[in-house]
Amino acid sequence: MTVPQICSRTACDQLAAAKNTHQLLIGTGGGTRARHAYTVGAGLGLPTGVLSGLGAAVAAQNAAMLGYLMARYGVPVVASDGFAAVPLHLAQSHAVIFPGMPPFGMWHPSPDEGVIPPYRTDAGIFLIAEVYGCKQLIYVKDEDGLYTANPKTDKNATLIPRATAEEVIAMDLHDVVIERPVLDLMRNARFIRSVQIINGLKPGLLTRALAGEHVGTIISAD
Repeated sequence: MTVPQICSRTACDQLAAAKNTHQLLIGTGGGTRARHAYTVGAGLGLPTGVLSGLGAAVAAQNAAMLGYLMARYGVPVVASDGFAAVPLHLAQSHAVIFPGMPPFGMWHPSPDEGVIPPYRTDAGIFLIAEVYGCKQLIYVKDEDGLYTANPKTDKNATLIPRATAEEVIAMDLHDVVIERPVLDLMRNARFIRSVQIINGLKPGLLTRALAGEHVGTIISAD
């Protein structure tokens, strides 16, 4: 099974074609709306557990919207309490959509600094991929991969096509395209020993990544 995290609708047709040859667990992130909710909530002094709920709500909304787009292909959406039905959905339609926020809720671990939940949708989707023993994990973002800086604000930012988790941690980058806890989770994972980050706004990249082609950035455990 493969878990692509979907952050844009441009990949829908590629997913529909891919489910003919792959079993897909499709997790949704929170995106800009979640970041805005976290910022507003943190400014109001809300604790980490409450912010976790806000992030989960946004990811669930995105899962519902993606479900509407994928409904014509027979791809269902499951909530966090519906994972017992995932094997059945995969057997029937070869794909299922779920919100990527881990279900910590009010019991979310507090971060070392600030109040923003450290384990958000990237981490949640990683954990699902690991528990299900998936073949690969593809993060579909709006950037080409991991850069030395934020390419939206720094014209000198350089794409890093491949790196280990240890190397990325040692770089101590100000901006990382995936959540930092994913790097720690990967070092201790049994099945997901690497992740791939691609640009979902560029047609065809998801199909190429599912075929095993090195596009975007690959971060490996070792």
